[in-house]
Amino acid sequence: MQRNVQAFIDEVTAEKVKPVTLQASYDQLTSKLQVWLDSFLAVVANDQLAQAELTTDHEPAISFRLETSVINLPLANLTEIGKVTMAEDEMPINLYMIAESEAFRSGLRIDELGSAEDVLADQAGALKVLTTWFDAQLDRLDTIMAAGDETDTENKD
Repeated sequence: MQRNVQAFIDEVTAEKVKPVTLQASYDQLTSKLQVWLDSFLAVVANDQLAQAELTTDHEPAISFRLETSVINLPLANLTEIGKVTMAEDEMPINLYMIAESEAFRSGLRIDELGSAEDVLADQAGALKVLTTWFDAQLDRLDTIMAAGDETDTENKD
């Protein structure tokens, strides 16, 4: 799966990115990974750009997205994508895992799941990569929250 960079930008601008949204409680997020990935890959398999969001009610807020893109920047950063690529280039479509939370120092974590072709060819392997990454993001958030709780407790003394 490849796209001309300008055609990719035009598709995103025209909102031709197929959205998929799932909601789960924080303690049930991991059990939704298979459905989340399958829903996303069903769109990708049809040679369409996709964005799948997995949301939860949690404090601090956190959301997770799977996105198709030509480089490792979220689709929300389309202007930057245009600045760092050549419009006439053909580039492979890659799949990215994104965690966003105000608790994270940078506010965002983005990692490549793989090229669309590779992930579609090995969906079981992709689920393992996604699960490992996802668990790491939840651990990271839990660690940040625990550190914040310790700071709050220390400040009360």
